[in-house]
Amino acid sequence: MQVFSNIARFVLCLLLQMVLFNRLWLLGVCHPYVYILCLLAMPVTIPRWAEMLIAAATGLVMDTICSSPGVHMAACALMGYLRPLVIHSLVQEPERLVLDVSSATIGRLEFLKMLVFMTLVHHSAVFMLDAWSLNGWWMTLIRIVCSSAATIVMLLTFDRLRHA
Repeated sequence: MQVFSNIARFVLCLLLQMVLFNRLWLLGVCHPYVYILCLLAMPVTIPRWAEMLIAAATGLVMDTICSSPGVHMAACALMGYLRPLVIHSLVQEPERLVLDVSSATIGRLEFLKMLVFMTLVHHSAVFMLDAWSLNGWWMTLIRIVCSSAATIVMLLTFDRLRHA
C-alpha cells in the first residue's frame, strides 16, 4: 500500500509542478520547484541505485517538461546521491524511517535542516547550470536564494498539510 502512496505523491508533485508552478514566476526571479518533495520524501530503505535512478528519471521528466537540456536531471541526480548522506548525518536511527521522510518521522528541526540544505543544493545546481556563465553571477545568486525560499515555504506547507 505504501508503494501506491509514494507513486501517487510522485505523480501529484510532477502534475502540480507542470500545471501550476512552472507558470509561476514571482518578481521575475523566483521560480519554486515543488517536485523535489517527492525525492526528499522517498523511503530510506530504498536501495541507493534505485534512489539514483528514480532521481535521474524525475529530472529527465522535468527536463522534458521544461525543455532544459539535462539541467534538472543533473540537479536531481545530485540530490539522489546526497540525500542518504544528509539523512544519516541528521537522524540517529535512520533504519526506523521505513515509510517516508517527513517532519513527523525525523523531527521538525531535522526535516527543516534537510529541506533547506537539499533545496539549496538542487536550486544552486539548476540555476548555475542554466546560467553556465559567471556573467551576472549576482542575478543567479538572487534566483537561487529567492526560489529556494519560496520552495522551502511551499514544501513546509505541504508537509504540514500532509500530517495535519
